[in-house]
Amino acid sequence: MKNKNLPYIFIFDIDNCIIGNVEYPLYEYEIMQLIKNNCNRKDILKKCKKYINFVKVLRQGLLRPYFREFIKFIKKKYKTVEIYVYTNSSYHWTHNGLVYNIEKAANIKFNKPYFTRDYSHLDMSKSLTNVLNIIFKKLKKKYPLLNYKNNRYEVFNNRLIFIDNIKDNLADFPNKQLTCPEYKYSKKYNVIKKFKKKELEIKGINNYIKTKLSINKKNENTNKDIFFKKLIKKFKKIKNINDQTIKNLNEN
Repeated sequence: MKNKNLPYIFIFDIDNCIIGNVEYPLYEYEIMQLIKNNCNRKDILKKCKKYINFVKVLRQGLLRPYFREFIKFIKKKYKTVEIYVYTNSSYHWTHNGLVYNIEKAANIKFNKPYFTRDYSHLDMSKSLTNVLNIIFKKLKKKYPLLNYKNNRYEVFNNRLIFIDNIKDNLADFPNKQLTCPEYKYSKKYNVIKKFKKKELEIKGINNYIKTKLSINKKNENTNKDIFFKKLIKKFKKIKNINDQTIKNLNEN
């Protein structure tokens, strides 16, 4: 059904913004990729895990506290809210594990496409210009009013916000960014136990484990973070998400 209203657009960074330090799930994922490369060899493995699952770790604190509640709040408040992610993670990791696990842990759904480092500048600063035209094009069917330039301006000026922990990470429109505190929570877990003995015997796995997993890391416990809880309270009074609104949010 076509929507006669205009959307509110929320774009979130992922790492250290809506989740903490994802290094252990990433190690697990990279080992899975090394194993997958050998799946078709008759003498090694006939079957491999297709998908990484770190939902439990996310629910134990890797997912930033109150993020799920914030999403529920803005959906109720704005009705026509559209939610995207824009990360400097790789395309493959983003599309084959990262976003899926976050969605499952938080019981939410992000709009596609998921924007990755391919949409960023060479220095890894992000570009709203590179993603916004794609977003508008995708949303025109649902919101026919976006076919008109003045309505796209209205959305850009009063209904759009980008949230990232790196200050001024939008190279083209820093005025559209709300900078959040860095969320550093990390959760150590036994990556090796997730794999069968035969899988770990594959050439290259041991070297990877020695390089990546032998370092003695400590859990970062910032599980008391209340950024999104505070943001819910602030957004209760916000209708138009314009430059002044975002400036006020950054200053208070």
